Amino acid sequence: MALPDRVVTNAELCEGLDTTPEWIEEKTGIRERRFLGDNDNVTDLAIESAGKALALAGIEARDVDVLVVASTTPDWLMPSLGVIIADRLGIASPRIVDITQHACASSVYAIYTASCLLQEPGLENALVVCAEGISRVTGPDDRTTRIFFGDAAAAAVFSKTEPSAGLLSYDLGNTFSDAVHMASPSQLCHERAVIGRELHSHYLQMDGRVVLREAPTRLPKSIAETLAAAGAEVPDISGFALHQASAMMVRLIARTVGADLDRVAVTADTLGNTGAASPLTALHKLALDGRARQGDLIVLGAIGAGFLWGSMCFKLPYDISVE
Repeated sequence: MALPDRVVTNAELCEGLDTTPEWIEEKTGIRERRFLGDNDNVTDLAIESAGKALALAGIEARDVDVLVVASTTPDWLMPSLGVIIADRLGIASPRIVDITQHACASSVYAIYTASCLLQEPGLENALVVCAEGISRVTGPDDRTTRIFFGDAAAAAVFSKTEPSAGLLSYDLGNTFSDAVHMASPSQLCHERAVIGRELHSHYLQMDGRVVLREAPTRLPKSIAETLAAAGAEVPDISGFALHQASAMMVRLIARTVGADLDRVAVTADTLGNTGAASPLTALHKLALDGRARQGDLIVLGAIGAGFLWGSMCFKLPYDISVE
């Protein structure tokens, strides 16, 4: 993981929002989150997390055969964040994929994409990097979005293994909804040029009621499909690394799935919703807690704007290394 230094408490947020710290924690379970500082950027966070992942995996940049980068909030739409990371770290592979429109489900789709690319003969290692600066696209006075989101980057190395371990099963799904949406720069420029003003806000917009209905329904069903395909049951799973929409949401999904709460990592209480990075922050916590060791079964799952969702079941061929 790589985190900005700036810690933003509920009390600080409430200086500009019509709410109280107690209300935020009661409704979301979030006490604080990290925001990028004025001189920080998503690119540097992504590179920091990627470098850490390579070091922990004990491989060099030249050993990376596939690079998949997920970010809904990159500093630049062009050039590619993936190419920037490759240039800065010395990754020579031509297999670079940027995933930019899968929002909070990006990590699942990034890992899925990496695993597919690794099926090519001769390829061994994939680096997946998820990085977000969502604090910069939430309205400073919008209680609906501002209280939930934080900034972070997380990265992991995935390597080809024997069929008896690694990625055992997965489930992906989608259904159209604009309950969570954000206009692109091209759309905003078009509105200004043709109509003379912006019709859409340049900030993230969210209908919390729809999210609260969809997430606890779609993701548990996806996890059930993934477990069935893996021939596993909930008690068999050592740890669940789920999207951290909020601490309350993670616990609700855990109860719906029937998982013991001590097996479900929660990072949203101190990091908030870090978008694409959030399931990997949860995986990081599972590893720190000793729930990501050789032979363990791990479930990773997420749902994001669109809506897109997915889940995966892994049997770990070795301990996950974290710092």
